[in-house]
Amino acid sequence: MRIEEISKLDIKLLVAFVTIMEEGSVSRAAERLDLTQPALSKSLQRLRELFNDALFTRQAYGLSPTARATELHKQVRPILRSLTELMAPVSLDVSQLNRRFRLAVSDSDLESFIEPLLDYLHHEAPDVRLSISTWNENSVEGLLNGTIDIGINPLSTTPGHIRNKLIGYAEGCIVLSSMHPLFDNDSISLKELVSHKFVTHHIKQSNNNYYFHQTLQTLQQQGYDLEPSLETESLMVAMKAVKRGMAFIVSRSIGELFQEVMCEKSNFYPVKIFPFPKELHGIEPHEDNHPIQICWHERNNNDLSHRWFREKVIQLMRETPWITPPQ
Repeated sequence: MRIEEISKLDIKLLVAFVTIMEEGSVSRAAERLDLTQPALSKSLQRLRELFNDALFTRQAYGLSPTARATELHKQVRPILRSLTELMAPVSLDVSQLNRRFRLAVSDSDLESFIEPLLDYLHHEAPDVRLSISTWNENSVEGLLNGTIDIGINPLSTTPGHIRNKLIGYAEGCIVLSSMHPLFDNDSISLKELVSHKFVTHHIKQSNNNYYFHQTLQTLQQQGYDLEPSLETESLMVAMKAVKRGMAFIVSRSIGELFQEVMCEKSNFYPVKIFPFPKELHGIEPHEDNHPIQICWHERNNNDLSHRWFREKVIQLMRETPWITPPQ
């Protein structure tokens, strides 16, 4: 071990290097590290001298790493990860934890865990606070820039630095009121479903990765017209549409909540929940279920409180009757 060479390497320089790599910008990296831009620029100059390489070149969209920088990044990240684990507390007292977790999640997924989560936090972690927004096309950027701690979504792939874990598969259903022509049926065929208007709730997500998208695409290729007559993020609007006789395609968790709420309201018609048509079973890769995953940034992977929180969310979602855990 060449101690004299290692002694020249300041850990802060490695942190600065990895942060610039992740952000692709000195200014954004400086903001994240709570440093001034000139101070971080001096660190970058020291890194260039230390490794005898430019490390980054300026492009129109930001900084582009050199081949040497890419190679160093692969070597440095495990070192910093080990140092993070070395400095991390060995235990976590959640009863004393004072932290806000920011989530981006659709109502369909939120319904499966929010009530038991709030109950758990109230009794076990009273100083933990939540900020919850709807998952949308900007949520991945929020995970990258740190304005979102956890995302729950149906995406099949995520960009670099974003970790993900499969929670399970969410069941879908069809909700009809007595105003719908198929209300008295024992089941609904695909041909019957597409012959009437329907409404969807929180369907579209970023880059067309949304619930039932693969199914709809396949069916459209087979000649079925499955374009929703109404798309809405409002359950109130969906309720009115169902009351007027439209079919409601949604997750089972929201379908049952929807049925419960409508049955308690006056002047509403009876509501029934139907499973998806049997014809979909050969099209859906997971029958009539849809994969749900939890996402977080690499920077939070070894954070003890973050790991506790995301594992609690996974646990509560897998305990719900609406989520089928992975085998």
